[in-house]
Amino acid sequence: MAINQFITYILPKKAIEAKFGEIPSQLEIKHSEWEKFWEKYTSSDKEDLEPDFEDARTINWWKETKINITELETEIDKIITRASWTDDRIWKSEKAEFDHDVSIGLNNTNEFIDEFMFRTDLTDINLNFLNSMLKICKENDWILMDRNGNLCNPNISDLRQIIKGSDADRFLKNPTNFFDELNNNK
Repeated sequence: MAINQFITYILPKKAIEAKFGEIPSQLEIKHSEWEKFWEKYTSSDKEDLEPDFEDARTINWWKETKINITELETEIDKIITRASWTDDRIWKSEKAEFDHDVSIGLNNTNEFIDEFMFRTDLTDINLNFLNSMLKICKENDWILMDRNGNLCNPNISDLRQIIKGSDADRFLKNPTNFFDELNNNK
């Protein structure tokens, strides 16, 4: 992932409302558990290793949400090209000036979406990719989540609020200071 990319997870709004009775401003992400999981995953030969904890990224939000995957793929195909290096549901602006991507992971039996996310290159000021992804989310009543669990509606002004202070935002505002901070945190 490029440091100038902002990762955004897409979740079905109705599933969050069903679980909490409302849309909270933030969902729990267990960062330390994810670090342990990835350490275990890289040292294991089991490709099907799954997290053994629950947080906003492990909950099956999409399980009860009916989606026509083929139609969704067609909509995304209109926005960004499929990655040339895989047959999976991954789209990447490989030959473009900006580094955007989208991925849809399905559960093991391909019955429902397991994870749906996109990464926006924040150096792209024309916003065509981002506006297109936000349009799909609005049309389907989906909500956005950043890597810290902050939720927002699929519009530029709300998304701007969760981008502020992100690693990508801090890097783009002052790269030298960003790397100095990283170095000091070691």
